[in-house]
Amino acid sequence: MRIGQVAKLSGLSSRTIDYYTQCGLLPVERSSANYRLYPESVLQTLERIKFLKKQRMSIAEIEQVLHEPADKELDPIMHDVQDEMECLQKKLTSLEEKLKDAPKEEKERVHKILEQKMMDIMKLLTML
Repeated sequence: MRIGQVAKLSGLSSRTIDYYTQCGLLPVERSSANYRLYPESVLQTLERIKFLKKQRMSIAEIEQVLHEPADKELDPIMHDVQDEMECLQKKLTSLEEKLKDAPKEEKERVHKILEQKMMDIMKLLTML
């Protein structure tokens, strides 16, 4: 995903995402056109960062938490969660295709509904 899409889905500014990237909190690759490309998992990472920031953790502390080795017992659960997230992303992409020719009002209505549902999902993910 490009930074604008990440910003839109996460509710954070592009500048904040860029700052987190420069601090080493977010993985990023560059396209052949030099666009920043983020993996889908970055949305979950951003929700964790937001949660940790609310706990008044510094960037250094957040970096340490994000880079701690994962618990081996959680690996199968994490794979299941990642599989479900990929499935949801495919469904969202399909929905985008279906809506691309829809009237503006319909797109806005669907966007508002999905935005709230995505926020609910992200809140659940931060509890994992």
